[in-house]
Amino acid sequence: MSRLKTFLSLTGREFRLFKNNPVMVMLFIGGPILYGIIFGAMYQKGKFTDLPVKVVDKDNSALSTRFIDMLNDMDVLKVVAVKHENVEMRTVLMNDKAMGAVIIPDGFEADILQNRHPEINAYVNNANLMTSSYVSRALLTAAGTLNAGIKIGAMQKQGLPGTVAADQYEAFHSNIFRLYNPASNYMIYSWPSYLAIILQTVTIVVMALSFTSEFEAGTFGQLCNQSKSVAMMMAIKVVPYWMISLVLAGILACFYVIFKEPFPQHIGDAAVIFCLFIAAATFMGMVASIIFKTQLRAVQFLMVLSMTVYIVSGYSWPFDQTGWAARLFAYVFPMMPFVNGYRILLLQNGTLGDIGDYTTILCIQLCFYALLSYVLLKIKVRGEIKK
Repeated sequence: MSRLKTFLSLTGREFRLFKNNPVMVMLFIGGPILYGIIFGAMYQKGKFTDLPVKVVDKDNSALSTRFIDMLNDMDVLKVVAVKHENVEMRTVLMNDKAMGAVIIPDGFEADILQNRHPEINAYVNNANLMTSSYVSRALLTAAGTLNAGIKIGAMQKQGLPGTVAADQYEAFHSNIFRLYNPASNYMIYSWPSYLAIILQTVTIVVMALSFTSEFEAGTFGQLCNQSKSVAMMMAIKVVPYWMISLVLAGILACFYVIFKEPFPQHIGDAAVIFCLFIAAATFMGMVASIIFKTQLRAVQFLMVLSMTVYIVSGYSWPFDQTGWAARLFAYVFPMMPFVNGYRILLLQNGTLGDIGDYTTILCIQLCFYALLSYVLLKIKVRGEIKK
């Protein structure tokens, strides 16, 4: 009986210790709740719908219009624009403006009526392997349905039974061309996302230790005595890590050579977005280092948050397919604009002009976290001086 009483007493003590430790509560209870909300908001639909495609209808006939309507009837696809003149495929498929483009040739309907078997060419953005497979299947399904309907209908008018007509050759050919990573190389596809999550995690976590280590060691007062300038304190903390990041960039470049991965065509543009990404991540980590008093709490808090960033970055599951909560969460972290912008530079040979939206987001994040760090550190310095 005494052992049972002791066991119950110690168990109650452990519950009280858990309740009084906010870090443990956040990790053990808050973490799963956060992950569940983000995961549900991310994959709530469970399937791709309304993926944008553009159509170049050079024929502008009743039959081509019928085909466009069939594309729109596919749950997976949504025709966002129909043009009647040639377009530059690089512009159409860049920056996820369209996941695919369909070219209907001039004289399409007339060629079918005269059994000349025209060709419909479709170009799919293969930078994202998940969406490209859905778009390819939907395009082939729509083309196959139209093909069968045309040929079977024509042969039935000639008196052939439906079963015989269904076995005859197609009325037109449909071709699918995969642009950007045409070989569907998974290493090339996944490398930017792994690169981004590793860089973000190590940068934010290391920076989160910058001021918390001073607080724990009791040396923050010495730092304040040596420099009253908040801006100088911030510069002292970030400049060494920015210099180390340049060395880290060189090491990562060696991995490209070792694993025989392609480099971005525009190295200078890639360097710009890399620098913006590192700068935004360092100041985000600095915010955490000022808010938390211990290194352990700062690291634990950031690890809980950053573990879900890979899912919501929009790299594999497009933003327009996610819930608003997942999108809002993704905008908090520099990984989202970096990984999507870098993918365009790497796989689509884009330039800074093609990723203007993402560089703008990084600049806003950089300014916001730098300003927030300045304000929080200013408050800390004033408090330390008053002591």
